[in-house]
Amino acid sequence: MSQIAPDIPELEHVPQVLRSIAYLRAQNRALRAPSTWLIAAVLFGLAIYIGATQGARLGTIGGLFGTAAGFALAFVCFFRVILPWRTRRILPSVTKNPEELRAFDQLRRADEGLKQIAAAMDRPAKKPRGPERLPP
Repeated sequence: MSQIAPDIPELEHVPQVLRSIAYLRAQNRALRAPSTWLIAAVLFGLAIYIGATQGARLGTIGGLFGTAAGFALAFVCFFRVILPWRTRRILPSVTKNPEELRAFDQLRRADEGLKQIAAAMDRPAKKPRGPERLPP
């Protein structure tokens, strides 16, 4: 399974083709949710505060490095733990409506068809095999 649509139980009833669409829609909704931003603000504030206070024990430079380390740790924690957790919580509401997902599948198939047409137009034309290919 790709990284875009991880192999999680919430996606078992969704067809393989539509899993990435459903997961990305849920992730988009999770990013827009105010509760996600509130959790992120608390996480960043707490991590930066702890990093700064612990780093300040080593002096001013230690405080700067501690602040940077706290920010980096909060950044990684948000995108590796908090956002996937919020996405999984929102995913069932996205996969309830199969009609919505089917419309996106039609869009994906149309895009693939256009790519095939463009690839066919880029191929050089074959030379005829009849007698017209011979010089006069």
